[in-house]
Order: sequence, then structure tokens, then C-alpha cells
Amino acid sequence: MTQEKKETPKSTPKSTPRIYHIDAEKLMDIMRYLMTRPYGEVVKLMNSLSTLTPVDLNGGEDVRKK
Repeated sequence: MTQEKKETPKSTPKSTPRIYHIDAEKLMDIMRYLMTRPYGEVVKLMNSLSTLTPVDLNGGEDVRKK
């Protein structure tokens, strides 16, 4: 009988995060919904959403940098 070794990668490569455009109205709807949920359930997600920066649709640069 031969013994086969399955090699598992020691570290999995992280994929590049996807980038999405979200309008202010949708962002506010999401934030309002999350504010109705228990704090411990959503605090990390709300912090992430609060750091979103506006982008210029023409060049993709941060609008606030001008």
C-alpha cells in the first residue's frame, strides 16, 4: 500500500478586495437598518461603512482631495 500525502498550503493567498460604488442614499439606508440591530452584532461593519470615501466618477480619485 502506498501512502499518499496531501499537501496543504501553509498560507492561503488573499484575494484582491472588490471595490463597489454605493450612493449616499443606499449607504444611509444601510446605516439606519444597522442602527436598529444590537451593537455587538454590527459595530465592526458600521465602522467600516463610516470610513468609506467618496470618489469622482470621472477619474476614480477621492473627491475630498481637491
